[in-house]
Amino acid sequence: MPMFPTSRTATHVHLDCANRHRDEAPLPRDGAVLRLIENWIAKRGAQLHAQHERWGTDEPEGRDDRDI
Repeated sequence: MPMFPTSRTATHVHLDCANRHRDEAPLPRDGAVLRLIENWIAKRGAQLHAQHERWGTDEPEGRDDRDI
């Protein structure tokens, strides 16, 4: 399965795949690759925000005990 960047620290990139396998890798030194990683993470964050707005999970009202 391909792994995609989900977050980063000052030294590492956290990767996840569709089966929820997780790994981390050192940040690349190439600036172009680093910008691609940051762009991917930003787009994923925007996608999750849009989903939460659509599903109404940004408001506490309507949530269940799992607090999804």
